[in-house]
Amino acid sequence: MADEGPDELPALLAIAVGIAILAVTLVWPTIAPGNDDDEAAVDVVADAEEPETETEAEEPEAEAEEPEVAGLDLAALLTGLEGLGIDGLDGISLSADGGVVTATGEVPDEAARTAVIDYLAAQPGVDQVIDQLAVAEAEAAVTGEATLTAAQASFVLIGVVPDQVTADLLVERAASIYSEAQVDDQLEIDETRAAPTQITISGSLTDEVLYNQVVNGFGDIDGVEVAVTDIALEESGELEASLNSLEPIQFASGSSLIQPESESILDEAAELLLANADAALEIGGHTDSRGSDESNETLSQARADAVKAALEARGVGNELTAVGFGERRLKVDPDDTPEAQQENRRIEFRLLG
Repeated sequence: MADEGPDELPALLAIAVGIAILAVTLVWPTIAPGNDDDEAAVDVVADAEEPETETEAEEPEAEAEEPEVAGLDLAALLTGLEGLGIDGLDGISLSADGGVVTATGEVPDEAARTAVIDYLAAQPGVDQVIDQLAVAEAEAAVTGEATLTAAQASFVLIGVVPDQVTADLLVERAASIYSEAQVDDQLEIDETRAAPTQITISGSLTDEVLYNQVVNGFGDIDGVEVAVTDIALEESGELEASLNSLEPIQFASGSSLIQPESESILDEAAELLLANADAALEIGGHTDSRGSDESNETLSQARADAVKAALEARGVGNELTAVGFGERRLKVDPDDTPEAQQENRRIEFRLLG
């Protein structure tokens, strides 16, 4: 360079500047921030991300269906079950998976199971009902039980029967044997009990007619079964036997007027009672089967009252109870002859206590 002259230096500088400008022109586009290739690369990346944007847009649609499925109000469904009016549904629980409802728990019977499943299947939003309900085991129904206790002047019915019809039948039959005032109805109604009602007949009697009526009087009642008969027929005591061995007390036909020939019989009866002043007795009036039940009961009561009054008039201070049984206790049945009718018309004395 030292050999070159002063006139050559400007020319060399011009050449160097030109080379530099050429280099910049060729190389700079490949590294500049805004070149077209970089924009294309960005576009490719953007295009690649667009499907993800579309997928994310679809997800809310799937989630929009979820509330409709999960929107089943199980509490409302359970409340609706209460509206079916079926007892024993308290143990039911419900779960849901979408539109599929599963019912679990216990129902009282098959009819209740069917009602529950049908109800659930008919509700909006329920596509399927899975039945996992169990039917409660039916407990054996306890039968009715009653004890009938017979005494000379009382008949007590105690126990539990399934319905009022059975109770009424038992009481009516007792009243056909005893007077209504002597029947003590203590039966209770329990509709959970089952038929037949098992009855136990107990007691002790000295009246053979009454004994037979009590023993045989309850076996043909619908819904009643005689389970035990523990009733005794005992011999009359001396006083009772002596009074009933007297000649029959006679009355005027269809009347409570005591015939004169029976006054001596009443004298004998009074002597026996005065000798046993502590004895309490029932004076029972009985008729034959002719006439109506009502008129026969009225007549028999009037005759028993007449005998009681006649004995008291003779100084008897015993506890005496006059009862008219009408035709309830026929000694001879049927009484279709004068002899049988005469035997059925009678006054009987029965010791009480």
